[in-house]
Amino acid sequence: MAKYKKAESQGAYIDRLRTMYPFRIIAHGGYEAVLCGVQPLLEGQQSPIYRFPGGPCVVDVNEIEKIVEW
Repeated sequence: MAKYKKAESQGAYIDRLRTMYPFRIIAHGGYEAVLCGVQPLLEGQQSPIYRFPGGPCVVDVNEIEKIVEW
C-alpha cells in the first residue's frame, strides 16, 4: 500500500470518515478537494462527499486521480 501524508485532526466526525475515505484528493480534471461528509445510498451503502472549489460533489473511487492526504 502506498504511503500518504496523514492530515491533522479535523474533528470527531471527519476523523471517523477518514478511516474509510481519503481526506484530500485530486479529481475531476485536476481539482483538489477535501472530504466533508457522506451521502447515504441504498441498502446501507454510502459514498463520500468532497468539497471542490465550485462546491460539494459526490466522488466515486474510480474518479480519484491522486490521493494527497489520508
